[in-house]
Amino acid sequence: MILYVYLQGGLGNQMFQYAAGVSALKEYPQFTELRLDSSFYQNQERKIIVNGLTGRGYDLDILNIKHNTAEDAPEGATLLQGWFQNLKEFENVVDEIKEQFTFSVEFSEETKNVEEQISNVETPVAIHVRRGDYVTNPTAFAHHGVLDKAYYDRAIKLMESKYPDPHYFVFSEDVEWCMENIKTDKQITFVGSECNDIKDSGHLYLMTKCKNHIIANSSYSWWGAFLGNSEFTIGPERWNREASGSDHMLEEWVKL
Repeated sequence: MILYVYLQGGLGNQMFQYAAGVSALKEYPQFTELRLDSSFYQNQERKIIVNGLTGRGYDLDILNIKHNTAEDAPEGATLLQGWFQNLKEFENVVDEIKEQFTFSVEFSEETKNVEEQISNVETPVAIHVRRGDYVTNPTAFAHHGVLDKAYYDRAIKLMESKYPDPHYFVFSEDVEWCMENIKTDKQITFVGSECNDIKDSGHLYLMTKCKNHIIANSSYSWWGAFLGNSEFTIGPERWNREASGSDHMLEEWVKL
């Protein structure tokens, strides 16, 4: 029997959905094959917005996940649909997912240069600042909210109490806001869109290279910390306006 997984949202969301599908495939022996329903993305040309998410495209190929897909699951098929933004949704296949989620693309020279810089730093700390549609899309803003300067100030203070000499790498599509609001007397590098090439995967790749993480209320930076085997992760107490960070983050991650 085939299990279809309904994909929606951007890269981070697709990763959770795929992981939940792999977990279900292992958990329930009646399923022998996993296929990805990509019908959410078929209306790209109309720039649809569903649940506050702008229509995007299939992104898992950057992780070498083959697009074994049906554009739409057939009538009567078993369809797995949801967000699944919790480790509990795939804890039975964690090692398999980490092994599968390896980047299979050639990144730009700018991205490689930042990667080299990270590798030469003793305590690289990734800070992810998610703004974009959280700011410009009223529906997304109403659901997610936007983390403010105060959150990042508290997170930086806590990080520096544990690691006195960090080098921060700030990843965002709004570098101007970050340069005005993310303040520290430690070393800091701002990484913008020039390093977020190939389906917006560059920032995620670079975040996995950092040892510690200050994440946003974003599935994208969740995966950055998780795949990076983060030593110390700080995340928001509220994940969105309806759910707490405890519902989404790992038990050992600190919630602020």
